[in-house]
Amino acid sequence: MGNKLNPKVIKYIFTAVLSAVASILIVLVTSTFSKKIMSFYRRNSFETTKLIADGYAKLANERLNSYFAVLDTLYDEEVFSKGSSLDIIYHINKNKSKIPSEFLDVFYFDFDGVATDIHGNTQYVTDRAYYNAIVYSGSKSFITAAQSSKVDGKYIFMMVKAVYDKNARLKGGYGCAVDLYQFEEIFQNANIIQRGSISIIDRYGKFIIHKNHEMISKSYSEDDKRYARIATTSLAKKKSGIESFRDEKGIPVTIFYSYIKIPAWVLCFTLPDENMLVIQRKQILINIITILCCVILLFTLFFGEFMTIELFQRKSLIFVDFDPLTGLWSLDRFEHEADKMISRHKKEKFFLLDIDILGYKFISQNHGDAELKKILKFLSREVKKVADENQGVCCRGDSDHFFMFFIITSVQQAMRVFKMIARKENNITDSYKIPFALKFGVAFHLPEEKYKGISTHVLINQASIAKKNLHKDGDLLYAIYDSKFLKRIQTEYFLESQSEKALANHDFFVLYQPKISLKDEKIIGAEALVRWQHPERGVIPPNDFIPLFERTGFVTKVDFFVYEEVLKFLDARLRAGLPVVQVSVNMSRNHNKPEKFMEDFLAVFNKYNVPAKYIQVEIIERSFAENRILAEITTRLHQNGFTVAMDDFGTGESSLSMLTQVPIDVLKFDRSFLLSSTNSNGEIDRRSAAFIESFIGLSKRLDKETVFEGVETESQRDFLRVIDCDCVQGYLYSRPLSQTDFEKFIETHI
Repeated sequence: MGNKLNPKVIKYIFTAVLSAVASILIVLVTSTFSKKIMSFYRRNSFETTKLIADGYAKLANERLNSYFAVLDTLYDEEVFSKGSSLDIIYHINKNKSKIPSEFLDVFYFDFDGVATDIHGNTQYVTDRAYYNAIVYSGSKSFITAAQSSKVDGKYIFMMVKAVYDKNARLKGGYGCAVDLYQFEEIFQNANIIQRGSISIIDRYGKFIIHKNHEMISKSYSEDDKRYARIATTSLAKKKSGIESFRDEKGIPVTIFYSYIKIPAWVLCFTLPDENMLVIQRKQILINIITILCCVILLFTLFFGEFMTIELFQRKSLIFVDFDPLTGLWSLDRFEHEADKMISRHKKEKFFLLDIDILGYKFISQNHGDAELKKILKFLSREVKKVADENQGVCCRGDSDHFFMFFIITSVQQAMRVFKMIARKENNITDSYKIPFALKFGVAFHLPEEKYKGISTHVLINQASIAKKNLHKDGDLLYAIYDSKFLKRIQTEYFLESQSEKALANHDFFVLYQPKISLKDEKIIGAEALVRWQHPERGVIPPNDFIPLFERTGFVTKVDFFVYEEVLKFLDARLRAGLPVVQVSVNMSRNHNKPEKFMEDFLAVFNKYNVPAKYIQVEIIERSFAENRILAEITTRLHQNGFTVAMDDFGTGESSLSMLTQVPIDVLKFDRSFLLSSTNSNGEIDRRSAAFIESFIGLSKRLDKETVFEGVETESQRDFLRVIDCDCVQGYLYSRPLSQTDFEKFIETHI
C-alpha cells in the first residue's frame, strides 16, 4: 500500500497473470469443454434460483413478522387484560396511526366469540378457524388461509394473537385482516428471470398467492391427472427442495421449494426449463467469446509496451484507489479488500477499528488547513504502521476518519492489542507539536454468531454507532459496538409507547445540578435535568429516552414539562421569601421555529411571577443548520430578558465564526474535553492543557461567560480556575439533586 508503484513489480505481476490466463485457456479449450461448462452452468443456475426462492421465503417471513410487530405495538397490557371489548377497540382506534395500509381491518373477539372491529361492527366468530385455534387449541398466535372478505370481496388472510386477563386466563384475541394483494406486492420483482412465477401454499394445500388470482383459496387435487405431480396437498408437506416435471399445460418446468416458518406455508418458485436453457446457452456463448477475446488480448499484451501498462495502472489506481493526501487506500478500495478477506477466511474472526481526532474542527479553524494536512499525514503513517504490524489493511475515509481491519484469534486478545496500540498512539499524538487526542469505535465480525451477509460496510456503520456512546477507560476514549443493539430498538419502541402516559401521570421529574463559581465556590445557578420514574422499570436515565424523543418529536412536550416545573419551583420560593438562583433549562434541537417556540414559552412563563433573569435557556451547538434560525431565537430570548447558553460547545458542527453572528451569553464545555485530557490519577495532562486553555481564552476574547461540565477532581477544578474559567458543574461539588435536596444545598452554599 502506498502512493508509488514499482514498474518492475508491475511487469512481473502482468507476466505471471498473463501466463496463468494462457494456462487456463489451454485447459478450457479441450474437447470436453462444452460438456463441462454446460454442467457447471446448469448446476450454478439451479443453485442461484434456489437462493432466489429462499430469499423470497425469507422476505415473506420478515413481512409477516413485521405485521405481528405492529399488533404488538397496539397492545397495552393494562387495557387488554382488564378492559371491556369497547375499551380495547377504543384503545386501538386511539393508535390508528400505527396501523399500516395493508391492514383492512383490526378487531377484538372475546372468549364467547363476539368480535368487534374498529368501525364498531360486531359479529359471532365461533365458526372461524382463528377462534378455534386460539380458544380450543391454545395457540398464542395464528394465521388463517386466504379468503374473500365479506365486506368488499377483497382477498385477505387473518392474523390473530391471544389475549389474557391479569390472572393469565384466556380472555379472547385480537388481530387484523391483511390485504392479500398488498402482501403479494413484495414479490413483484419475481420476474427478474423471464416468465418466473411465485405461488404460496398454506398448510392445507390451498393457494395463498398464485399468478392466476382465480386459484386463490383453491388447490390442485390429486384426483385430477393434470395435477398429479403438483397436487398442492403434497407440495404443502415439502419444506425445501427442487423438482422438475411438466406443469398443468404440459410445459417442462422446475419448481424450487422454500419453507415460510411462521404460518407453515410453502413458497414455490416456478421456472420453465426453456428459460433456464436459454440462460445457460447465453452464458456459454458469452464465455466462449470472452475466452477468444482473452486469447487475442493475451498475445497483444505479451508483445505490448510494459511502460504503457504501467502508466495505465498508475492513473487508474493512484487517483481512484488511493487517497491523494495520505497515500492510504480509499474507503471503496478498503471495503473491497476487507470483504475479500472475509470471503477467503470465512471461519476467522475480524476486528475493525474506526479512528478519528477529538476536536478536529477546532484544530482546523485555529491552526489552518496546512497544519491540519500535516497532522493527517502524520496520523496516516502511524495507522499504516500498526496495520502492517498486524498483517491487516487500512485506509482514510472522509475528513479525519481512519479505518483498520485485520484477523484476530479472540475478542479478548484483540482488546488487549487494541488498548496497547491506542495508548501508544495517544502518547505519540500528545507529543506532536500540535497535541491532539484520538477517539475509537470498535466492531467485530464473529462467524460463530452466524451473521449472514455481513460486510465491511456494515462493520464501519457499527463502529460509527458505537462511537456515539463513547466511554472512558483510563486515558482512552472508545466504544465497542454492542451486538444487542436490536434489543435496544425494542426497548425504544416500548418507551415510545409509554411516553404520553408517563407525561400525563407525572412520571417525569426534574433534578437540579448546581453551578459553582470558581471565584468563591458559591452556588450561582443550576441546570434543570429531566428524569423518568417508570412504575415498572424504575428510574430510566436520560440517555435512554432523550435521543428517542428527539427523533419522534416528543421531546418538545418534555421540554415544556420541565419549564413548567422549574417556574413553579422558583415562583414558590420567591413567594415564600426564600433565596433563589438562576436555573438553566434545555431547549432541544426540535424547536426550530422561533416564533412558535417563543409564543409557547412565554405562555408558560407568564403564568408565574418569576423575573426573566432567573431563567437561562441552553441551546445545543449542533441543533441548527442555519445561523439565521439560531440568531433569531437568541435575539427573541434576549428581548424578553432571558440569557442564552450554548451547551456542549466545541463538539458540534457549527463554525467558530458563528459566535460573532449569534449573541450567545454563555459557553458550556462538554465533559469529553476533560475526559480526554485527564490521566488515571485524575490530573490534567500538561500536553493537552493548552488545548483547553485556548478554548477558554477564545471565549474570554469574545466576552462570553464560561462553564465547564464534568468536573470530578480537585486537579481539574484548580486547572480551570488558573485558566480563568468562570464556573463549573460536576460531581466534585454535587450530583443532580432532587428539589428538596437542592433547596438544602442552596441554603448552605448561597
